[in-house]
Amino acid sequence: MRATWLTDIHLNFLKPLALKAFYERVRAAQPHILLVTGDIGESDSVVRFVTELGQIAPIYFVLGNHDYYRSSIAAVRGAMARLPTELTWLPAVGALKITPRTTLVGIDGWGDARCGDAASKVQLSDWQLIDDFRRGDRNATLERLGANEARALRSHLAAAPPSEHLVVLTHVPPFPEACIYDDVQSDDNWLPWFTCIATGNVLREHARAHPEQQITVLCGHSHGIGRFEAEPNLVVRTGGWPKGIEGYGNPVVQDTLEL
Repeated sequence: MRATWLTDIHLNFLKPLALKAFYERVRAAQPHILLVTGDIGESDSVVRFVTELGQIAPIYFVLGNHDYYRSSIAAVRGAMARLPTELTWLPAVGALKITPRTTLVGIDGWGDARCGDAASKVQLSDWQLIDDFRRGDRNATLERLGANEARALRSHLAAAPPSEHLVVLTHVPPFPEACIYDDVQSDDNWLPWFTCIATGNVLREHARAHPEQQITVLCGHSHGIGRFEAEPNLVVRTGGWPKGIEGYGNPVVQDTLEL
């Protein structure tokens, strides 16, 4: 099975002709399925873009922080839960065996303020454009969101059928070493918002308990290309762009995997 991976495509930045050209590039990869690891659009456009991508090939996806912009987490997730079954938001369905040897699971993930400098002054648009961050303690909200994602991942993994290969989709890198921008690991000012330590802990736990299973994690968020071997059987691939190349308005096909 040919699984084409997209991440951080931010299709809301594209004018119609550029959007059409990107869809043609995706078609040229001849995917049997699409795997999308978030930041597809914004709250008012993500359903449209998921639907259009789903006309190219069956789509399995998770959401990124930008997909919640100008709305709330609950409202956007409610919209995802109402999508037709052929547009598969993975957090809602648990583990899926997509080939005889491969199982697929997915969670959105959030930077959970549990590594780096939690007092970082880096200002993200999230703080103003996602309703959930406009009130209360931001770091406490992120820690809660990260813990919820880890809990969901643990539940999906516990229910997953046995398989040789586990593919995990998430938006936020689950380890600091996978948080890459301009070819280097992000520093302590960025790590709290760009790493989900809680999900990384669950992945390590699962990998150590299942040493016979090969685990591939696909993520994005930091806009840099990276590969991190967290355990002998656990590899995290971070999607992005080479150093010096802007991702916004420049969506690319990250890779096509043979599953």
